[in-house]
Amino acid sequence: MDTARTPGSPYVRLLPLAAVTTADAVAWQRLADQAAEPNMYLDPRFLLPARDRGHEAADLRLLVVQEGGEWLGALAVTVKRVAPRLPLHATTTGGGFMTSHADRHHPLLRAGRTAEALDALLRGTRAAGLPGLVQLQHLPDGGAVATALTEVAGAVGGARVHERRRSTGAYATRADLDVPPLPTGPGPLVDPPLATAHLRTDEARNVRRTARGLAKVTGGPLELHDRSADPGVDDEFLDLQAAGWKGDRARGGAALRLDPVAERWFRRVTAGFRHDGDLLALRLAAGGQTLWIGYALRSGSGYFGFLDAYAQEHGRYSPGSLGRLATMTYLFGTTDAAFFDPAFDARYTVGARLFPVAREHVDLLVAGSGPLAATVLRSLPAARTVAHAARRTVHREPSAG
Repeated sequence: MDTARTPGSPYVRLLPLAAVTTADAVAWQRLADQAAEPNMYLDPRFLLPARDRGHEAADLRLLVVQEGGEWLGALAVTVKRVAPRLPLHATTTGGGFMTSHADRHHPLLRAGRTAEALDALLRGTRAAGLPGLVQLQHLPDGGAVATALTEVAGAVGGARVHERRRSTGAYATRADLDVPPLPTGPGPLVDPPLATAHLRTDEARNVRRTARGLAKVTGGPLELHDRSADPGVDDEFLDLQAAGWKGDRARGGAALRLDPVAERWFRRVTAGFRHDGDLLALRLAAGGQTLWIGYALRSGSGYFGFLDAYAQEHGRYSPGSLGRLATMTYLFGTTDAAFFDPAFDARYTVGARLFPVAREHVDLLVAGSGPLAATVLRSLPAARTVAHAARRTVHREPSAG
């Protein structure tokens, strides 16, 4: 659905994933590459393969701000009730697929036109046939999107906002770590460097101890293999994941090998990012044994964690933690990436402690357009005007993004 528009001016479109054309995909990719606040989970190489995931992504649509052949903004949305007992629906970023598979939901906004694009997205919901009440989940605190929201909020007649919840997630920027350039030759990195200067003394000591323990029990030094360009690593990863508890349905495992549809989606995602040189696939090994395999995907100026798996028989030596530290170190030592978002929150305490920054995220209800949406927010006990909420949301500007 396209809203009415004046030729040459920005307009809003609502696109089911199945309706995305080749020209749309090219414009979408340009937006993802140039977004003021990158988001791998809204990158077309991640979302377009979800067209084949059946009912899980059947209600997922793209709300797009377009000008000529260029996309200025994009948000993945669906429609659902705001609360189970209230017959009130909202346009939300928290649909089935995004909730299960995307840890970051914030919109893509063209750098240099962020406030304009965000305002058009929020105001364009009703014209596109969606509810005017918008639920934005996992909005990064203090980034370009939050800054744009502040500007939109401060305008005359600006929307209202209600903050529903706040959480923290692990994060790392290049400025947070002192990582020297690392070699990228054909062979593995033996005894790969692990950035630990940001850790507490006891945590850094434990990292060194577990690394020595793995080398001793496997009979060889740790090796970090860059398998990014090799599609064969995908099969090795799938086998490693299925060999652990995730491969056991009786234990609640959800290994990709157990679901042909999910496995096909995974392969298409990795193929798309690998084709563009934006996939990082690392294998941590010792003594000829695979200890861990992990993926990071680049969108715009930074990398995001995707999936990883470790050899369960060596779990006491924390190969997952070593692999994630190795990824962060290798990534900043071999690329020009501005940041690495591992895409897990503070509930994963062991993993979150490995990273130098705890970045906050907020879930917001925004009255994007229409009197009903504004009335709903005014009726909430903790509702605040957007200006007040935005001042709280935007309290720092990170060095990345």
